[in-house]
Amino acid sequence: MADSKPKKSWYKRWWAIVLFIFIGLIILGSLFGGNDNPTTNTQTNQNVNNNVQEEARTYQLGDVIQAGDFKWKITKVSTTSEIGQDIAGSFFGEKADGIFIIIDVEIENTANSAEYLTDSYIKLVDNQGREFSPNTVAAIYLKPEGSALVFEQINPGITKKGKIVYDVPEGINSFNVKITSSLFSSEIYNVAINI
Repeated sequence: MADSKPKKSWYKRWWAIVLFIFIGLIILGSLFGGNDNPTTNTQTNQNVNNNVQEEARTYQLGDVIQAGDFKWKITKVSTTSEIGQDIAGSFFGEKADGIFIIIDVEIENTANSAEYLTDSYIKLVDNQGREFSPNTVAAIYLKPEGSALVFEQINPGITKKGKIVYDVPEGINSFNVKITSSLFSSEIYNVAINI
């Protein structure tokens, strides 16, 4: 019996490690890959060279936001202390270090070709300016299965619905969801949320 616990713990985490490696490779590929849109490259380079930073635009829950090739809409926000399920007396999932904030989103690819989307495009910023990245491991345990928005290739004209999870300190009840059009874009869109 003493040997079964380490095996369960390892089994529970192995796929998360593989997923992180896969996502890392895709992000590296997108960083060093070419961009078919020279106008976008020129604009980005001008902004970087001139240290120009665009002001963030602020939206509300339910507003539609065009950010680069994706149209975003945050439809719902909820909280929980754990994500997963209890099976035969063992909990399979993740427990929050603070509290999980779950954001339901709808994302449409408005480009003319398939585009890759990662949960790194969307961060949570509290009223102290602290920025929180998504918790990919916890998101995988969401129900229904497959509802986690972690890494997706979305074809043009397709709308993908999904959930993004953040582990934040307890007591955060107002924050901005910060959306960028790409990993290195200066365009920022804030959605003000109160829970």
